[in-house]
Amino acid sequence: MAGRPYHPDTLSDFWRVLCGEAAVRKIRLHDARHTCGTLMHMQGLPIVVISQWLGHADPAFTMRTYVHSQDDALKLPAETLQRVVTPRELFERTFVEG
Repeated sequence: MAGRPYHPDTLSDFWRVLCGEAAVRKIRLHDARHTCGTLMHMQGLPIVVISQWLGHADPAFTMRTYVHSQDDALKLPAETLQRVVTPRELFERTFVEG
């Protein structure tokens, strides 16, 4: 086997065995690729760099296919906006009644 490329299924088969031994739910090895792209994006890496890392010619394809939004990542901007935006009751007490 030395000096020859692996058969495409070799790593996937090995991954399946590892998941079984670890008693974790079935996860495709390809799912790890999506996770990698998403985590890189969440860390602020430029989409062009992520696209190149994944071997894609088109960053738009990478964005559409591999970079997924995470609910936890969406919480931060929502919480930030909530702190900045004045609640209606406070606005009315300050500007309407006052």
